[in-house]
Amino acid sequence: MTESRRVKMDNVIYANFGNKQRVSTPEDRVKVTNKSRDKQFSPAGKRTVLLTEKNADRGRQSRGEQYYRNGNVTGMTVLEGRVECTVAGSQNEPFTTTVTFPYRSSEKLREAYSAIADTPNGLRLVRDGHLTSSMLDHLVGGIDESIYFDCTCPDRSLVCKHAVASSLYIAEKMTANPAMILDIRGQGMAGLEALIRTYHSKVAVEPEDNESFWNGKALPGLPDPKIAPAIDDSDINYLHKALRLVSYTSLEQLRAVSDIEDMYEILISNHPDNQQVYEEEDTD
Repeated sequence: MTESRRVKMDNVIYANFGNKQRVSTPEDRVKVTNKSRDKQFSPAGKRTVLLTEKNADRGRQSRGEQYYRNGNVTGMTVLEGRVECTVAGSQNEPFTTTVTFPYRSSEKLREAYSAIADTPNGLRLVRDGHLTSSMLDHLVGGIDESIYFDCTCPDRSLVCKHAVASSLYIAEKMTANPAMILDIRGQGMAGLEALIRTYHSKVAVEPEDNESFWNGKALPGLPDPKIAPAIDDSDINYLHKALRLVSYTSLEQLRAVSDIEDMYEILISNHPDNQQVYEEEDTD
């Protein structure tokens, strides 16, 4: 009797399905883990994942990466200094994971923005997501720092699987939107660009010593504008148009304009420059 060539395993015939493949070996789990590690994140995204994984054990890290690949992270809200993610877990209601980045005071952030302004093409580097190591330390967090997580799940570990999934999701969004790290720091790309312009437009101001404060400094010379014949240079039609509103007849309008011209001549004739001109005319 010929033995059947059908594959049998665990009392199940796999004739129509092929051989059963197990993926629970340590080697397979390493491949699954490395699959997410090989994802091309931006420097800010990689730093976010690094500061997360340093406090995560291997089991939670592996399950969190699986959650991320399966799309369990369903939402994200960017707040100042932190990000809130919604993660679908084993229960009916999703869990909320709060990802808090290392604290930065206003003074420290100003130092970071000043460093970006002093870096050649610093604004373009930030806009393209190519942050330098110093920028990453200021904006994301230093290598010796940690990102803190607070999750509504029952797991009380420092970094649960939902936190790992959230950090990978945030890293993905940071890669797609490099300005996200600035939004987390409460600045935004537009605000950073405005600050950069301010830094570049600064001019050195000479400090004022105590003596110059009390004794004062020499005042600049006052301008000496020349007399401008306003009526001659202006359009006389506008004057006629204005007087037309208060004149009953054209004759009154013409007389009014003539009177204004006479008064103007009298006023400017008293100026020293014009008096000299008039004296020269009388002599001739």
